[in-house]
Amino acid sequence: MIGICTVLMLGLGVWLFRPISTAPFRAARGGAAANSIAVVERWPINGVDQSVVIRGRNLSDPALIWVSDLWCETPILRHFDAELEEHFVVVYWCQRYSGQSLDPFATPPKTLSLDQYVADLGVLVEGVRARLHKDKVVLIGHSSGTALGLVYAQRHPEHVAAYVGVGQIVNQAEGLKRSYGFAMAEARARHNDQATAELERIGPPPYADDRSSAVLRKWTIALGGAFHGGLSYSKLALVGMTAREANWRDLAAFVRGDRYTAAMVPEMSTLAFDGRDLNFQVPVYLLSGRYDHRTDGALAEAFLDRITAPQKGFAWFERSAHSPPLEEPAAFNAWITDNIRPLTTAR
Repeated sequence: MIGICTVLMLGLGVWLFRPISTAPFRAARGGAAANSIAVVERWPINGVDQSVVIRGRNLSDPALIWVSDLWCETPILRHFDAELEEHFVVVYWCQRYSGQSLDPFATPPKTLSLDQYVADLGVLVEGVRARLHKDKVVLIGHSSGTALGLVYAQRHPEHVAAYVGVGQIVNQAEGLKRSYGFAMAEARARHNDQATAELERIGPPPYADDRSSAVLRKWTIALGGAFHGGLSYSKLALVGMTAREANWRDLAAFVRGDRYTAAMVPEMSTLAFDGRDLNFQVPVYLLSGRYDHRTDGALAEAFLDRITAPQKGFAWFERSAHSPPLEEPAAFNAWITDNIRPLTTAR
């Protein structure tokens, strides 16, 4: 048993410390498929080297950039949503201080703002447009990524073919209140005394410290507000760590990443779009899981009703909570391909 455990630990160590890679697209007769792309790169973006994976079976397809949550979703998006690579050239991006872009030995920043992330996205978009020879890109934001994706789409419509927000942030203060109401109701209905006591102790938001926010986040997740069905963050972590596009950096970021993004908490906890300019020059589509209690779908639907855009639409995913791309990948990929690809001009 000691020998077996030693071999397993050595194997795990070798796996974790290997360089990341991504598999090429194969032609029917073997070899790399003509006109395809599958690369792992590091791009210097506003003073921080950031990880970029680009994959597409046909370089003539439109470009699609995933603007994921503040923890890098590249490995799990590759696992669940690789079908999109058959219809788009997909760009997976680890934002600063996440996944492969995190240096876990660096000092956490004292200040961090949404505008910094939007500026990073701007550099990424320009690089993708130049690299792939595209006039515009599709942006898909998920969770926290919807904040910078929406801001960029409004500021730079000339570069955006369409914007899709999944679990769209609209009004964080109101959203947190609704999350609290859900968590407290579930805790009492399930006779979960620990959850009830902790939620009563912190009371409803707003909160002056991140500890109370962490308690609310913990119980919202534990009581079913983040995933509908058997998925969980621990299972996603396991899926991610088996991917070729992940190694020890992703594990370190998963464990320590909150220390590096903590400076964003005050701004993100009060972020609201419904009081801003509601005119958009790009198509805007918002997607929500019916059981999402981390970002409230009803808020997103009401927000979409108020905005003006060349084209807009809303879709519910009936078997999802906060992450339809991961909980209903087949339905999600089909929806994006059927509804968003026609809005693009492949060049």
